Order: sequence, then C-alpha cells, then structure tokens
Amino acid sequence: MAKRDFYEVLGVPKTATADEIKKAHRKLVRQYHPDVNKNNVGAEAKFKEAQEAYDVLSDETKRKNYDQYGQAEAPAGFGGAPGGSDPFDFLRRSQQAGSRARPGAGSRQRRPGVSAEDFQTAGVDDGNFSDIFDQFFGRGAQASPGHASARARRTASPKGEDIEYPVTLTFAQAARGMTLPLQISRDGKIETIEVKIPGGVKDGSRVRLKGQGQQVNGEPGDLFIVTRVLAHPYFRREGNALDIYLDLPISMYEAIQGTKVEVPTLDGPVTITVPPGTSSGAKLRIKERGIYRGTEKGDQYSVIKVIVPKKLDEESKALFTQIEAKNPVEARKDTNW
Repeated sequence: MAKRDFYEVLGVPKTATADEIKKAHRKLVRQYHPDVNKNNVGAEAKFKEAQEAYDVLSDETKRKNYDQYGQAEAPAGFGGAPGGSDPFDFLRRSQQAGSRARPGAGSRQRRPGVSAEDFQTAGVDDGNFSDIFDQFFGRGAQASPGHASARARRTASPKGEDIEYPVTLTFAQAARGMTLPLQISRDGKIETIEVKIPGGVKDGSRVRLKGQGQQVNGEPGDLFIVTRVLAHPYFRREGNALDIYLDLPISMYEAIQGTKVEVPTLDGPVTITVPPGTSSGAKLRIKERGIYRGTEKGDQYSVIKVIVPKKLDEESKALFTQIEAKNPVEARKDTNW
C-alpha cells in the first residue's frame, strides 16, 4: 500500500510554516497516542504515520529532499550521500545540521517543548573530553594537538535524533517523584520503557535519559521527558523552592483565643496548634512535609487567613467597643506611610 503524502497526513498545505507543522503534529499525537487509545490498532497506525511525517517535514534538509524527490534522502548521484556527484556534500550537510543543533547532538524531534532545568538520571554522566573526541572523530582516532585526521572525520558516525516526550503529572507525583511505564515511538516501533521521574520537577522540567533516543547507525540520541504538572486544589509551590503552601482559614475568635486545626499534607492529615493572637498572613510550619529532591526535603506552611463576621448586631458592636478600649491595638504603628 502506497504511503500517503506527508502533508496530507498532517493536514497542512505544502506552504505550511514550521510552526504550523509542529501544531498539527501535536494535535494528532494527542488524538492517536497509544496511552489514550489502548488496543486500538488503527489509532496506533495513525500515530506512527503522523510521527513519520513529522520526522521528515520538521527537518529542513529532509523536507527539501521530500519536496524535490518525494523522499527524505536525495537519490544517489544528487549529492545526497557519499558516492554521489559531489563526494563532499554529505560532510557539508552534516556540518550544517550540527550548527543548527546543540554541540555534539543530532537534530531534535520537538513535541510540546519548553525551556527549563535539565535533570540527569541516576548513574548517568555527560561523558568527558575523550568521549567528545571519540564522538566527533571516531574510536581509536589519533590527532596532534589542534588537528584531527581526515580519515577520522570521514568515518565519524552521526548521532541519532533526540526525542522530546510530554508527560502529565499530578502535584503529588511531581513533588515526591515516581517511576512510570512509558510508551514511545522510536525508529518506527512502539516501545515500553520504565522512566524514573525525580522528585522536585516542575511545569516544563526536562528529564534526560541518555541513549534512549533515535539511532541511525552510530550513537543513539537522548530521550527528554518534558513534564507538565497539574495544579493542586489547595497546595501550591512558589518558584523553584521545595516548600509548599496551604491557605488556612480560621475565625476571628480562633485567632484571638488560639485553637487546634487538622490540616491536609501530602502524607496525610496533621493536627497543628494555632497560638492565641495569631494574625492573617502568619505561617505555621510543618517540617519535611513539602517537596523532596534527592536528600533535601522541603516544609509545608499553613498561611493563616482570619475570617471576621460581616454583620454584627448593636449589642455585639457595643461589646467590641468595650474590648477595644481595654485591649487597644495599634495596627499601623510600624508602617512607613
């Protein structure tokens, strides 16, 4: 069965911009992703088809070849690979592709991407200088200082494409970390891998799994998990800190006399003491009930919100006038205005 036109697969015209292609791909991924279409062979086929189309049309060189020749790679004799009419064209295109990507990495398939911190998985390092030398010039290559052999440059294998994969987490999952099975489309196949999400990730964080990306002959690319963290109904995190906050409403009478209140935490309810005379804005700390990151543990703060009665009868107002006279409060004493 002949393959459908890639522009038709994504539902965009041949004049579509890179951003329009990206948006169309995102829409199809959400619609046909195996996680939301379990045991649906038709959806899986459409998911693969959309991914294949995006792999080609999102790459400037592949798209140009596809528009001209109907395939991602230029036919032999058209400068598309070593052995064609221009033996140096392949090297030039590799260098151009490298200049568009980050140093030492292949091009990246971009799904919903965001700039954020890069978390390294346990036991993985970024390599050293010798690894970088090997990556660019091939294993066993020898070079004098500042010079690499031409033979080494010719035999270097390109690194595979990096993959970005979006994952949605609850607030609690992001706060404490978790391990989840993940289905990814790689090299035209659907694979299931176990991914450890470290505690402390936030909306837009990128978790890097080295060597889990696409592989074409040479070194495989990396897999980047891009996290989306759902808002919690009552907990919140401020910035990149590990502490979490909960607004705690108490009555005016509880604030004046003090009270004990049961509050929720990520680990279950805890009873805290509100001291007499507590004002709105006061923060009551519960140690190590916040976000975990490695050996660090944040705290939870209950932020006091004092609720006063909206209506008082005349008798109650008179009582408060007497209380104010006996216990005056200079509320604006320390202001600078």
